Amino acid sequence: MAYKTILVCLNEIARLPQLISVARDLGVRFNAHVSGLYVIPAIQVYPSDGFGGTANYSDGTRIFFQKHLPRVKESFESAMQMDKLSFETRVVESPLPSIASEMIDNCRNVDLVIISNTDRSNTGEVESDFVETFVLAAGRPVLILPYKGEARFKSDQIMVGWNDSRESSRAVFDALPFLQKAKLTRLVTVDVPAGGTLPAAGIAETLDRHGVKTEITDVVSDGMSAGETLLRAANDHGADLIVLGAYGHSRFSEMVFGGATRHIIGNLDRPALMSH
Repeated sequence: MAYKTILVCLNEIARLPQLISVARDLGVRFNAHVSGLYVIPAIQVYPSDGFGGTANYSDGTRIFFQKHLPRVKESFESAMQMDKLSFETRVVESPLPSIASEMIDNCRNVDLVIISNTDRSNTGEVESDFVETFVLAAGRPVLILPYKGEARFKSDQIMVGWNDSRESSRAVFDALPFLQKAKLTRLVTVDVPAGGTLPAAGIAETLDRHGVKTEITDVVSDGMSAGETLLRAANDHGADLIVLGAYGHSRFSEMVFGGATRHIIGNLDRPALMSH
């Protein structure tokens, strides 16, 4: 099993080298076709302040992405050509002033999507809720890169946050190509009652049939939230990649994350593969 069609979202300009590097690495690793998607948003229209007033327009974001298009295109295509990868560049004019909606519409027919997290202290030109909106609506496994750090991507040591839910099951099977190549997949549960059945035992048996080497580890929260506990476990065990089900729902047209998912994305210090 492998990812044969990979989509990388190139609009996070500050993280462009890292996005391209990981897309290139995974394209080679899985002998995959890589699509680079770049969205040019529409002009933002703001309603007038009062009755009969004139609407206000802002084209700064659109101009920003138009300006960077030549560099993005050249950087992506040069990297793909170096390894003679099968690739394509998609430049999409969005009818909306946001990036996420067009990204979602263009990811339905791929195996894996690569995006960058946004800097929560300085979101730049991509909308601040891009990751939340995209992960919950994409319907595809999403590999999220942290917004800082090196470009090198490893997945030798993988940590799976497991709670026997639909979301965690979906994430595990979406991550199977990574798990099969890993040296170890650690199935981490939180606060399992003493003497109780380990909830990860069944998924460990299934993964063993897929040739995945697993270990089950239950961690104690010590009063921390589930998100904090899982990030601590990832650090303690030297995980290269976190695999996690994304929890959330739509409320009044707004994507609302569950507490653990929100905390992990807000504090992500290593790549994470999430599915919803």
